[in-house]
Amino acid sequence: MQMKVIDPTFELALVSPFLLQTLADVVVDKGFDAAILCRGLGFGLDDLQDPTHRISHRQAVVMIQRALKLLPDQGLGLWVGDRNVLGTLGLLGHVLSLCETLRDVFALGVRYQRTTGGIAQISAEEAGDRITVEATCQLPFADVQVFAVEEFFASVLVYGRALAASDFKPQAVEFMHAAPSYAGEYQRIFGSVVRFGCRQNRMLIDAGWLEVRLPNHHPLALRQALALLEQEASEVHQKIDLIQAVERAIARDLGRGSHIDKIASDLNMSSRTLRRRLTEHNLTFEALLEQVRRGRTLNLLANPELSIERITEEVGYSDVRSFRRAFRRWTGMSPSAFRNESADARL
Repeated sequence: MQMKVIDPTFELALVSPFLLQTLADVVVDKGFDAAILCRGLGFGLDDLQDPTHRISHRQAVVMIQRALKLLPDQGLGLWVGDRNVLGTLGLLGHVLSLCETLRDVFALGVRYQRTTGGIAQISAEEAGDRITVEATCQLPFADVQVFAVEEFFASVLVYGRALAASDFKPQAVEFMHAAPSYAGEYQRIFGSVVRFGCRQNRMLIDAGWLEVRLPNHHPLALRQALALLEQEASEVHQKIDLIQAVERAIARDLGRGSHIDKIASDLNMSSRTLRRRLTEHNLTFEALLEQVRRGRTLNLLANPELSIERITEEVGYSDVRSFRRAFRRWTGMSPSAFRNESADARL
């Protein structure tokens, strides 16, 4: 049984669409209709082509798990990582392409990783004659955790070869999970240096690579791109702080409708100021209210003892008709049909 996600950023739209775009491309190449990956999530495949579009970790998890269901036990994370390009990292990828050495690449990659909204968290530590790059995934879904570390380490090879040299390779790649049935795919991508059942997910790289000078280094362009990236990173942090505060206030008042005047007052500001601050991050109060309502509704529907009428009241809708209309907009189906389908899937 999977754990309930309590990370407050799980519902925030932080994930870059590029990773999921590559995921969809792989699914199509394997003969499936990638449109089903987005069903009921509030966006379509065309939205993944927009570099400014952001997706929540919850939505990303749903897409990944749907793809894993289509292509089980085959190495989906490896395939996605192997097809990534620097552009998958957005502005961070552009910055990395302008760095002077791979040492700079690792340092900046770790420092600004949150700008990509990636599902794996990374660290890099240099000790002696090697650098250790470690990856973790805090999302409480075992299949997504494996996907995340597969995708990340396969991507590191792609990026290293694109930036430094075609013969860039690790000394070892270690995974915490047991050897899967498709271990041959690991051998194909990483060679014979793969180990399973380890204490960490990590890649060991000869420190000599850190001094390799990169051919596209451009000091002025790098400074300009870094300034933009720093601004993006600051906006990400401000956005997280603001959204979390507003969503907590909405959740506390959800059963009473969560009106903006009340929420703004709870946050010690006027409704006009709250709208202005949200607008600065391309957000609206109504969108956040709907996001909280949607998340709360999906949790409540998992309880078969709660009637649709009771759930309507709990999430602040004035009547069942309005609630049903909103739910069909979110998922493409009625609340009862969604509940029945979810119950069948658990059997």
